[in-house]
Amino acid sequence: MTQISEAQRRRQSSFGFLMQLLARRIDQDMKLRLAEIGIDVKVFSNLMLLSEKDGITQRELGRLLEFPEYFTSRTVDVLVEKGFAERRPDPDSRRSILVYLTPKGRKKAKELPGIISQVNLSYLKPLELEERTQLIKLLHKVADIDQDGDPAL
Repeated sequence: MTQISEAQRRRQSSFGFLMQLLARRIDQDMKLRLAEIGIDVKVFSNLMLLSEKDGITQRELGRLLEFPEYFTSRTVDVLVEKGFAERRPDPDSRRSILVYLTPKGRKKAKELPGIISQVNLSYLKPLELEERTQLIKLLHKVADIDQDGDPAL
């Protein structure tokens, strides 16, 4: 059996280190899989959310995804450039712009759940179904996400 240093032991038992390690691995896999269908990982979460909640403001989109406004604006720019979304004036507020998926965007969004499921399953495969369920529940608790999946703000 190989002995590990105390520093290595601390790192390997660090929640933050492990989360970052997994996040980087998942991000890399998602980038590769999404590139196969012409989607950048930076826009995919926006595309997914708009497929669930179409016609919301950029501000609301950013708030729900917990992205800064400048990032959301740039991401919506990309969605519009690719023909996946369009901006429309908000009939209730002259200051707001609503973001809607186009038919092309809806079609592309339908491709995403299968990819997400495959990538998630590849990481959760070592766990039993009960362990997977428990892990997701625990991550909700740590991330302060309520039962509906929305961050508790």
